[in-house]
Amino acid sequence: MDTKHRKLMTLLTKLGMDKDQRHELIYSWTGGRTSSSKELYSDEMANLIWKLENDFNFKTNLNPLMEVERRNKRSQVLAIAQRCGIHEGTSFEKFNSFMLNRSILKKELHKYSLLELDDLIKQFRGLEQNYRSSASHAGTKAYNRERGFNDLSSN
Repeated sequence: MDTKHRKLMTLLTKLGMDKDQRHELIYSWTGGRTSSSKELYSDEMANLIWKLENDFNFKTNLNPLMEVERRNKRSQVLAIAQRCGIHEGTSFEKFNSFMLNRSILKKELHKYSLLELDDLIKQFRGLEQNYRSSASHAGTKAYNRERGFNDLSSN
């Protein structure tokens, strides 16, 4: 382990960050390129070390920054869920049931970490693609929903 990496790990430990928080910080610092401190480019590592050592506001706002990123990703999931009819309006009953039974990690949306949300978004994009494909075939649930025929009789 080189000295820059050791210094970074020491700073993160002093800030009280656990493994998951460190990975989320590095993931957001690199713009999603990596979550491992070992894969940081030397300039990324130097800039992060400087930021952690010298910028008090950065140290006190680490969690809020990650929370903003988490909120943005959750919002993407909810937007796709609304377009596909999994989440409708203000009722979260159907959506929560879907998340607990069919989502990739089978847990509530707010319990997904920043890294896990990427996989969830990928799953929801796949769902949306399947929904759009299904919506072009007459008689499917997606077709009826797209055309406003939500309450059709099964007779």
